[in-house]
Formats: sequence, C-alpha cells, structure tokens
Amino acid sequence: MKLSQLNRMPRTIALAALTLSASTLVHAAPNVVSGNGTPNQVQAVDDPYNLPNSGPVMAGGSTAASAAFDKNVLPEAEAFIAKNLPEAHNNLNSPAFQIDPNKIVLATSAAVTATFIHDGGAFDSAVGVDAIAPGGTAPANSWDEVTSPTAKLVFANTGSTVSSWPSGPVGTRVSSQPVLPGDFVNMGTYAAGTKLDFFLMANGANQSWANIFSADEALNQDGFNQHVAAFTPTLFAVPQLNSPYIFLAFKDMWGGGDKDINDAIIAINVGSATVKSLLATPEPAMPLTFTACLGLALFAVRKNQQNHQKKVTTV
Repeated sequence: MKLSQLNRMPRTIALAALTLSASTLVHAAPNVVSGNGTPNQVQAVDDPYNLPNSGPVMAGGSTAASAAFDKNVLPEAEAFIAKNLPEAHNNLNSPAFQIDPNKIVLATSAAVTATFIHDGGAFDSAVGVDAIAPGGTAPANSWDEVTSPTAKLVFANTGSTVSSWPSGPVGTRVSSQPVLPGDFVNMGTYAAGTKLDFFLMANGANQSWANIFSADEALNQDGFNQHVAAFTPTLFAVPQLNSPYIFLAFKDMWGGGDKDINDAIIAINVGSATVKSLLATPEPAMPLTFTACLGLALFAVRKNQQNHQKKVTTV
C-alpha cells in the first residue's frame, strides 16, 4: 500500500476490487509478437543510485514464453502467495522460505528474464541485481553492492494498480504504478557460474536515496535477516517439477515491519538446471529443522524401547 493513500478507501473494498479484476485485467495480454516482446507505453524513469538499466519493461504476454507463463504459472503463483504470504501477517514461518536467495548461481548459461508478480508494499520500491562473474568478489556491504560495476536496475518501480491501494484504475499502468503482473524484463545472457545477487531499494521510485535490502542478509544493516524469501513452483498446489523459475519475495521495511515478506515479488527464469541445483541445497533454516525433527524421532524410539524393556522386566 502507498502511505499517501491509506485513507482513500476501506481495505475490504480495495481487496474486493483486486479479486474481481485479477483474472480479467491482469491476464489480458497483447498480441504475441516475435523477438523480445513489446515495451510498455508507461516506463518508470526512477533510479535512486543511477544504475544502468537492464532494459525496458515488456508487456506480459507479448512473447510466446510470457504468454505461457501468464497462462500456466502466474495463476498458480498468485494462489500460492495468497495462501502462504498473506498481507499484514507474520510470514517468517512460511514455506516460501524454500531455498537460499543468496545462492542463485547459474548452473548453465542462461538468458535470464525477470517477471513482475505482486505488489504488497508500503512503498514504490525498485529491484536491482549484481551479476557476479565466476570467481568474482562478492560485495562487502550494501553500498558496494549497489555501486558495483556489474549492478543493474531490473524494475525501476514495482508499484502496481493490481494491489490493495491502486493509484489508478485497477489493471492499468500509470506513472506511479507502471507494472502489471506478467510484465517482464529481459536481463541479458549470463555465463554458467554467475551469481545473481538481487536487492530491493525501498521506496526507490520516490526518492534519491533508499534503504537497500539484499538477498545476502549479511549486508542488511537493520539486523533483520529475512528480507527476502525464495521459492519455486514445486510448492504450488499442482507442483511444477521442471520449472525454470525462482520466485523472490521482498520486505521493504527497516527491521521487517509486519514481516509479511510480500511487498514486491518477482519471478526469475534461470533455467531448470539451476532450479534443481538450488533445491538440492535447502534454505539455511531447513537443515536445523530436519535435525531437530530427527532428534525428536530418535528420542521417541529410544523412549519406546526403554518402556518395552521395563514391561518385560516387570513380567
């Protein structure tokens, strides 16, 4: 939601409008064209750190791949987000923390795209990426990250009228909210071994300076270590097991705010080989959870054995 719009309409009305329009307006795509897609007529020009732009935002559905995404992936993603990353809810235990967003290293060379999915934020934020070449040095802090010579702007403004607080007619692109679910950016082709380090510039569309929240949580100065969740379509109601997409969900507030981790959500196409590689390396919290469960299971087995021995001795 936009801070200047808090009193425009009751939240229930806004959410109802969003629900009614999502299937009719969001997925209505332009004619499919060949090549890289059709640039949106409304393009954000915001750039708080003067990053080079990855390229224009393309209209959702304007390539065959984008049209297939809008039909087969986007509806499932929206359903997953509504269930597992609900608005204004502490989602730190969500299954959306499936993989480590700081370990996105390409298993193969890939022409990477980023697709906008969801705007649930208090701000109009920007998303960038630092593409660290194989053998390259990772940034030591957030300033190094955003000023890296390999850093680029991906989405200059993740504000959307398909949100709880639209600043224009729902399902349209306006200057303050220029993207719709399914709109995408061609980020370029990267070599195998390249690490993609994504970061959010909170409210970056509205100011010349912005807090930077990175997928590398060690760089985040507020001490909140779950600004970014990463999940794949394997978690959807109907799992998509060979998908090339990773979804990144960002939190835009210092200290995590309400911790709903849904303020800006994008999907990146990195190739199915990279997705499978990441799924083989679970998110850092998962091994601890597994170890704890294993410990409880062993304790229960040992306890049952002890009880059985006591019964035999008594008899």
